[in-house]
Formats: sequence, structure tokens, C-alpha cells
Amino acid sequence: MKSRFIIFILFLCSIYCADLKSQSFIGTKGGVNIPAVNFSDFTNVPISARFRAEYFVSPTFGITYRYMQNDKIGVQFELNYSTKGWGQGIADSTNTFIANTAITEIQYLEFPFYFHWQIFGTEKLKFFLDAGVYVAWALSASTTIQNDWGLDEVQISYSVENDNRGDFGLHVGAGISYNFSAFILQLEAGFKSGFANILPVNHFIRVNPVVSTNQVPNVQLSLLFPLSKK
Repeated sequence: MKSRFIIFILFLCSIYCADLKSQSFIGTKGGVNIPAVNFSDFTNVPISARFRAEYFVSPTFGITYRYMQNDKIGVQFELNYSTKGWGQGIADSTNTFIANTAITEIQYLEFPFYFHWQIFGTEKLKFFLDAGVYVAWALSASTTIQNDWGLDEVQISYSVENDNRGDFGLHVGAGISYNFSAFILQLEAGFKSGFANILPVNHFIRVNPVVSTNQVPNVQLSLLFPLSKK
């Protein structure tokens, strides 16, 4: 299903590439991630307390380059510093979950590549869609205990020394932009869905869940300056 989605993106891109009124932009962007990790299948994993992955808020920022092939479609490259990870909630004696008892933060250097469609709008105000892929590399990680009520130990942990540092997956987004002539200001809501497990899986010795992929909604504000004119 995910491979078909990427092929569909490439097909749509080819539809708009006849017009040669190209324009380039460079800029910065920043915002917040609301990361979590998709953990599934805890069978035989030694979890000593009931566990639930929680969302938390973390920063993301970087630089971006956009090349518009025409008025409708272009490509965009980014280099981002992005904090992902998960919050851990545990159940107390009354089966009530205590949210974010521990938070694991993983700092990534991230390289997204995606297609940018300006689907409708006026000459200045545009509504757009983004779709593509990203690759990332973990730089560091840390775990913070928010409160230790009923938590004997962190149930699932991550370290850049022992676990998988590489991450890759799909990126989709939608937003609104306004062209002030000297620069473009845009607001975007996006989602990154990882393909790669951040925790290694040994099917003979079940220490980690079978699936542990990054799932990251985000909201970002971008400032883009033109490098060339139409």
C-alpha cells in the first residue's frame, strides 16, 4: 500500500511538469512535533507493569529549499533537527493510567524530500498539499522520569549505542501560504509515519516489541525567500 502511494505521487508529478515557469526558494522553518511510537505485540516481552505509549510536545526546526517547476507543482528538500520519541504511561492499582510517567526523547537529523502541490487559491493566497519520504539518523537520546509513583523502572528504553539509529518513512502535509512578494509565509500541519523499527527485534529472545515505529504529527511555520524570478 505504501509503495503504491509513492508511485501515485510520481504519476501526479508528471501531469504538471509541462509548464517551464520555474522558481526557486530557500528559507527556514520551525514548529512542534507531537511524537509517539507505534508499539505492538508485547507477547512474551518482559513488561512488569501495564504500559501505554503517550504523546508529548517537542521542537523541530531546520532549513528548506523549494523548486517550483510551474505554478502548481514543485519539489522540496529539507534538513531538520527533529525530536521524536514517546511518553510512557503506566496503570496504578485502580487501573487508571498516569500519563507520561517517563518521557524518552530521541534527537534526529532528518532529511525529508517531497512534492509540493499548490492545489487552489488566489495569486497571493494558496492552499497546498505535500507528500513524499524522509530519512533520519539519531544523534542522541535521553529518558526523563516525570514522577516515579508506581514505576520501578523504565519499561522500554532506547539508546543510540545499542538500538537502531536509522529511520525512514512517509511524509504528508497540508497548509496555507501567503506571498508577500519579498517572502512567502506558510503554516503547515503534517504527519510522518516511520517504516523502520527503532528497537531491534530478536525473534528468538523477545526483549522488545515486534513493531516500534515513529509516528509524528507536527505543526510548522515556514519563511521562504525567492532565489529566482519567473
